[in-house]
Amino acid sequence: FIIDEAEVDEDIEEDEEWEEGAEDIIDRNKHQDDSSARELDSHRRLQLMWTSKKEDEIEEYYKRKYAEASLAERSIYEDGELTDDITQQALMPGVKDPNLWMVKCKMGEEKNTVLQLMRKFIAYSSTEEPLLIKSVIAPEGIKGYIYIEAYKQTHVKQAINGIGNLRLGQWKQTMVPISEMTDVLKVTKEMAPIKPGQWVRLRRGIYKDDLAQVDYVDSAQNQVHLKLIPRIDYTKKRGALRTAESDASAKRKKTKRPAAKLFDIDAVRAIGGEVTNDGDFMIFESNRYRRGFLFKNFLNNAVVSEGVKPTLSELEKFEEHPEGVEINENTVTDEKSHGFSPGDNVEVCEGELMHLQGKVVTIDGSKITIIPKHEDLKDPLEFQAHELRKYFKVGDHVKVIAGRYEGDTGLIVRVEETYIVLFSDLTMHEIKVLPKDLQLCSDMATGVDSLGQYQWGDLVQLDPQTVGVIVRLEKENFQILNMHGTLVHVKHQAVSKRRDSRRAVSLDTDQNQLQVRDHVKVMDGKQSGLQAEIKHIYRNYAFLYSKMYLENGGIFVCKTRDLQLCGVSRPMSSTGALSTMNPYMSPRLSSPMHPSQGGGNRGGPQKGGRDRSDIELIGKTIKIIKGHYKGYIGVVKDAIGATARVELHASCQTITVDKSRLEVVEGAGGRTGSTSTY
Repeated sequence: FIIDEAEVDEDIEEDEEWEEGAEDIIDRNKHQDDSSARELDSHRRLQLMWTSKKEDEIEEYYKRKYAEASLAERSIYEDGELTDDITQQALMPGVKDPNLWMVKCKMGEEKNTVLQLMRKFIAYSSTEEPLLIKSVIAPEGIKGYIYIEAYKQTHVKQAINGIGNLRLGQWKQTMVPISEMTDVLKVTKEMAPIKPGQWVRLRRGIYKDDLAQVDYVDSAQNQVHLKLIPRIDYTKKRGALRTAESDASAKRKKTKRPAAKLFDIDAVRAIGGEVTNDGDFMIFESNRYRRGFLFKNFLNNAVVSEGVKPTLSELEKFEEHPEGVEINENTVTDEKSHGFSPGDNVEVCEGELMHLQGKVVTIDGSKITIIPKHEDLKDPLEFQAHELRKYFKVGDHVKVIAGRYEGDTGLIVRVEETYIVLFSDLTMHEIKVLPKDLQLCSDMATGVDSLGQYQWGDLVQLDPQTVGVIVRLEKENFQILNMHGTLVHVKHQAVSKRRDSRRAVSLDTDQNQLQVRDHVKVMDGKQSGLQAEIKHIYRNYAFLYSKMYLENGGIFVCKTRDLQLCGVSRPMSSTGALSTMNPYMSPRLSSPMHPSQGGGNRGGPQKGGRDRSDIELIGKTIKIIKGHYKGYIGVVKDAIGATARVELHASCQTITVDKSRLEVVEGAGGRTGSTSTY
């Protein structure tokens, strides 16, 4: 069969014309060198392909064959994962590398023993019998054992001979399997232990991301007892008030998390809840509450203890004693969160150099370099961020860089252990801020909100009937003094527009025209006697600013009829009498309309616009029956129109009061002459 096939091949070769180079591809004598039937068969198939197929088909066949081979090779050698695995496998120790031996050591003396072996190795290296070990390892966290790297166990025995701390391991040394050798040097992150009083956050559940304070730690049960603000659904009926409809509505609301609110026993009983007492704890639905807070056990892995930074608003909710806020923050490692910047004055709060003060010069992540303020220390020192805290003293001018009062500036008036009190430049308020949220600053706040739309002192529209003046800008709210004298907190989006009051006018108590920027004196009300500047006028209300008024940044509101314009003469005609009166004389005695001056019984029209009722009222003892001075008794010194000037007995103060608020005391009026009324 083989000979016949060979003859056919020879006939084909003689009959067919070969292309140039085709004879080089096919080795005609290959079957003579190799008598394998498989190779002869493949040789026959190749000859049939050359005779039966066309040139295009042969070209496509070779392209597909060698292209697929190249793709396969490329997939093997260019696969990154496979290459990385092979590379990592090559780095693993093998049978030709030294072995690792575990030797028992005296507890707590692992590092000292390693140093003893190192000194022994150095001492024996110059002798005729040096130690043949390669390295000694005391991993962090492993107590009672050290690891020695050597080729043979006899080398380990020779090295540990005579070391007192290794007497327990003289007779037995355990070889670590090759697959476990790399685990000995694996670095694991050490979790900081949770301490009582520490701030944590919950990982999951209804209290996810809520701030909590550690009450105590139960190491045996791997649990922590937390104090947190409860989330109770006060719309869900309990007990006898529970119905099928309420259950159905509760299921629909199940996805909505209840708001965080202190425990309200009255609200719980109103929905049918049953509350019992256990000492100073209240029990509701198997949960324990005290002073409105929930006390509950959680597993250690259910809380986040690292990097927890409570905000000042969250701390205020936990604050039971305003003067004793305890802030216990964890170590902060990233540059953005530690809040330090070059030029800050800092103080060392941990380590041997505690209470050392200095100034920050450079910051590299969590490493901070400072120049110490000490006569014996001149070189820069490096510290971790958690080892430093910002240092401020009374009188420093600072800027708030984070928190509720971000952007505000002020002067430090009091430095406490955990917070700082500063007096705001803009609003003249005392505000409490954490030291880490402050930065030394020489500039003053602009008083413009974050969007640049409103600024401090703007007159804004709260609703169609109410306006107010912005007296404090906070990060999320405005504090606005409305026209009724009430301080309200309003979201930025709730302010509809800003009003322009530059052209507004009104009339004071003497019917003089009032405008913005006029200086006036308050004649009635809580701020009576203050001199102030008009900031805004709206209808019959005036918003005034006085440096002597310390609330709401010095801004307060009065009705224009309780104001008197400064720097103008009064509309009554009293030039002659007032100019010639004795300066030490009582104003009552020198009044031109007083009976003692001969004006009490005159008839006909009087000067200054007074009528007979005004003249009769002067000199009488009255009682104020309405307003801020209700119940006060005094003497009428002057009266004109709808108002009267009254000298109060209690404070020897003369005020202007509406006549409708006065009542004559019986038996006290009608005195004439210059006798005193009290």
